[in-house]
Amino acid sequence: MPDAATTTAPSLLDRFSAFAAERFPFCLGVAQEALAAAIRAVLDGNEPGRDATAITALRPALTRELEARLGRVEIEELPETTPGVSAGERLARAAAEMVEACDGFLARAALAASLSADERREALFGMVLTRAVDNRLKAFFTGSEIRWNGKPFQGKGFRSLGQEAIYAAPLRLRRGEAWRGDDGSWQGDVVAPVIRDAGAALAMAPEAETVRRLLNAQMGKAGPPMDGRDLHIGDLDRGVLPPSAPLAVATATVAGLAFAFKRQAKPGERRVAVSFIGEGGTSLGEWHEAINLCAAHRLPAVFCVENNQTALSTPLADQSAVRVFADKAVGYGIPGVTVDGTDPDSIAAAFAWAAERARAGHGPALIELVAMRMCGHAHHDDMLYLGRDPQPSWDYPPLTDGGYADADLYAFWSARDPIATYAARLEAEGALGPSELDDFRSRAEEVVDAEAQAVIDAPWPDGEAAGERVWALGEPARHREPLADRPPFDLSPPLPDLDPGLPFDKQGRTFLEAVMLGVGDALTADERVFVYGEDVGGNYGNAFLLLRPLLEAHGERIVNSPISEGGILGVCVGAALAGERPIGEIQFNDFVATGFNQLVNNAAKIHYRWGRPVPMVVRMPWGGLRCAGPYHSQNTEPWFYRTPGLKIVCPSTPEDARALLAAAVADPDPVLFYEHIALYRDPRIKQALPDEAPEPLELGKAALRRAGSDLALVSYGAYAHVAMRVAERLAADGIEAAVLDLRSLVPLDRESLLAVAKHCGKVLICHEDTRTGGIGESLAAVIQEEAFEYLDAPVRVVGALDSPVPYSPPLEEAFLPGEERVERAARLLAAY
Repeated sequence: MPDAATTTAPSLLDRFSAFAAERFPFCLGVAQEALAAAIRAVLDGNEPGRDATAITALRPALTRELEARLGRVEIEELPETTPGVSAGERLARAAAEMVEACDGFLARAALAASLSADERREALFGMVLTRAVDNRLKAFFTGSEIRWNGKPFQGKGFRSLGQEAIYAAPLRLRRGEAWRGDDGSWQGDVVAPVIRDAGAALAMAPEAETVRRLLNAQMGKAGPPMDGRDLHIGDLDRGVLPPSAPLAVATATVAGLAFAFKRQAKPGERRVAVSFIGEGGTSLGEWHEAINLCAAHRLPAVFCVENNQTALSTPLADQSAVRVFADKAVGYGIPGVTVDGTDPDSIAAAFAWAAERARAGHGPALIELVAMRMCGHAHHDDMLYLGRDPQPSWDYPPLTDGGYADADLYAFWSARDPIATYAARLEAEGALGPSELDDFRSRAEEVVDAEAQAVIDAPWPDGEAAGERVWALGEPARHREPLADRPPFDLSPPLPDLDPGLPFDKQGRTFLEAVMLGVGDALTADERVFVYGEDVGGNYGNAFLLLRPLLEAHGERIVNSPISEGGILGVCVGAALAGERPIGEIQFNDFVATGFNQLVNNAAKIHYRWGRPVPMVVRMPWGGLRCAGPYHSQNTEPWFYRTPGLKIVCPSTPEDARALLAAAVADPDPVLFYEHIALYRDPRIKQALPDEAPEPLELGKAALRRAGSDLALVSYGAYAHVAMRVAERLAADGIEAAVLDLRSLVPLDRESLLAVAKHCGKVLICHEDTRTGGIGESLAAVIQEEAFEYLDAPVRVVGALDSPVPYSPPLEEAFLPGEERVERAARLLAAY
């Protein structure tokens, strides 16, 4: 343990001077003079030590002293510093920022001084427990205690050695059973750890059960938190958002949680969402999108950058040119502080300060914790990082010549072990007895060993459950063998019931108006519903003016987002997890590509991984037929068709659009709601809709729009109408075609699809999407596997060219499968 003499804390003035030198170096003298004057005025020149009341009393005095000194700057006539901003205005803003930052320093100092002996002892024990868990996972990884089919199963074992002080971050957050509602729901704050933050998870629920969950997740055994479906820690019912391997996924989810928390409570009472990420993760676009939108909306969020000194193996200089990562805060207009990541008192104070200001409505702050990772990225990486594989230990392992860790940095941080240095500080201050650190280690090992044995004894998940929990509402995934137990051949297979829908009416509502009415129905019926997207609110009402009629009645819940598809989708995910019913809008479905991660790796997998429904709708204007070119005309539905966990709806009529939107909003799973832009104002498909909201239309139920026996035309969206028009022309020549409008792609109405195939014996699938890899090919495979003996001809798929969507009218006409091409294919198929 370090000598107690080395743990003596510097004076408040010295610490403040160091802070000013870091943040405002050219105003260091002014800052020192101001605090010295405040100490003389308020405390008669006496050092406040750990007296939180005395430090708090200095805050207004320091503000006055700083304002007086900074206000003495003489401004000559100067040009504008930036267009519309005078030099005086700029200097006044800079002075206000410095005053606020210096007040924040004192606020954090007071919070650190207010930490009780019990809180500090908890922080120390929590760090010890974190290292004990880390050691046990290392033992699992190098041993053979857990076996599957006679072979050792090592687990992944993400490490946290050197960063155990993160346990202190939640000390003053709303945590523990006191924040559970009468209905059992979690009403406290939420932290979103990454792989090194076992300590933060333990702090949110400091009990043996959390230790077991940490070990159980890594070892893939049955039971919480993931039931073997993933390896990450977390339990949202204890305020811990389970992380995802794509690092910035959870950051955007935190933005959504914070968005919901702001909606659900007034300033001062709001819950706070805390995002953790390593310095390497700040290079990801989603991290920027999340922190930017939280700053723009002043959401109750805290962003922590854990500067590990290396991202897996990439050193800082290769990751960013920034001097300190807290400097990134300036670009978002929020405060940022850099804190010693091995000092629990400073960490607890920084997070308490950031949470207080966020809770009060002042928006997010950025906290950089600097603490080197003293181990490999994970247990398998220790050998490469250190040069040899270490054994579990309470002490840092030595670095050998073969390791890739920076030797100078490793030597520096080896002297700052947070457990040893903090224990020495507490012992020097009389808060810890001489042998209590050893007692803490023994207690921690006892807890961890007991929970590790429980994990060893726990059963493996039942393999039959692998396909369960894909949906909150839907059938489990099962392997299919269509040649086994084939139903007997039906000599007269019937068609599904005819469902032509409401007649088209030139005096009726357009498709665009129907979607508007559907959104309005949802907003009126449920206060949890809100709309979030680019240009949807204010005085505009969406790029197609679709939402403008709703702004007067529901403008507060139709919210403009930054240009940020990842942010839009992350807000939807997080808000849905917090109990809201978000309707996100992607201005054109093509742009969803920049938010792909949030849909495919986040929204689609949450219920499968940890059983939480994600009730969100993403409205996606899509499609060609409008000469809009390669970035406003694509068909993105196949991108998501093969992603289990996402539902896809493609209505073709105003009636269906409104009723299917009602079902999508009510559904507990994420639903992608595709609205074909060419149908928005198409006068040919207007329908007279009732004033009252319709009953929701079941997802996964296709509509037989036209009966026929000679062949079946299958489509969805705008091409359902192409199929109908082609069928009418075929009928003039005595060819009767059935037309099936799928309406939903996921869930797919396989029963109706197979019914029309069996009844007609000939099937043509037409869609606007490119042929190769399009949904038509998947539907054709279903038909030939499960209805082969009923077919009288090959299943025909007609799609667009395998090329980007061109812009010029003659090029788009040649690209798309026009009605003439569909009709020709249908006639050839009928004659086959």
